[in-house]
Amino acid sequence: MNDRYFKAARAADALSLGPHWVYNQGRLAQVYPDGITAATDPQSPYHPNRKAGQLTHYGDQMVLLKNSLEGQSYDREKWRQDWLSGMTGYDGYLDGATRETLASKGESPSDSNDLAGASRLAPILDLDLSPHEKVAAARSQTALTHGDEGVIEAAEFFVRAVLAAEKGKSFENAFRTAVKEGHYTSLKAEEDLNKALTAGPDSLAAGTRIGLTCHLPEAFPLALYFALREGATFQTAVSENGLAGGDTSARSMLFALLFAARGDEIGESSPT
Repeated sequence: MNDRYFKAARAADALSLGPHWVYNQGRLAQVYPDGITAATDPQSPYHPNRKAGQLTHYGDQMVLLKNSLEGQSYDREKWRQDWLSGMTGYDGYLDGATRETLASKGESPSDSNDLAGASRLAPILDLDLSPHEKVAAARSQTALTHGDEGVIEAAEFFVRAVLAAEKGKSFENAFRTAVKEGHYTSLKAEEDLNKALTAGPDSLAAGTRIGLTCHLPEAFPLALYFALREGATFQTAVSENGLAGGDTSARSMLFALLFAARGDEIGESSPT
């Protein structure tokens, strides 16, 4: 299958590994005085078994999803089994959503509202499926580990936004299309889009104001914000997002999909 979306999200995660879960923006500015232009070793203690060019636990789970999809359409039970096989004995960071899902053997998800559950969806976009099937698969893969309805709906939102961007819509218009066409009961899609649009030109201040954690009410609008920056490219968005700090990877893996849909170059310095 064509894997342009997987490659973009993988590159974003690898580039975001270095600053991942560092919340001190001053420290990040010292470590990356020229911005984040290449993969680096983790600067936080959360990924002791990872080196530059490798992935966070988000990216590793995305790889599991890609491998689960090889040569076929999405199958929820196969994904559950493949995820369990890959995450049992995993040597990377085990977040709460992963631990809870492992405890139930994938029979029931965690109640986590971390955006990370949606961030794995890139391989779904690379499948030859109808828009409806892509939305359903993205929601389902998220729901394996994250039972929070807002996170599941965030996966739908990004699929719809990417499909709109593929048709040539600007990112703002793609997001507005996703707001209009999506089915959301918990995700505050329109409110969060407006929050991103009015957050101001200072990306560090905007990140602090919106919030840098992994939780949906902060991570979702901030992911939109970095895609919407004036003149943003894949490289500038990943760098500014990384310098803002916090849960850099979940945000970047999702906004990277928009740049891939637009046909942007990912860049020679990005892992592939």
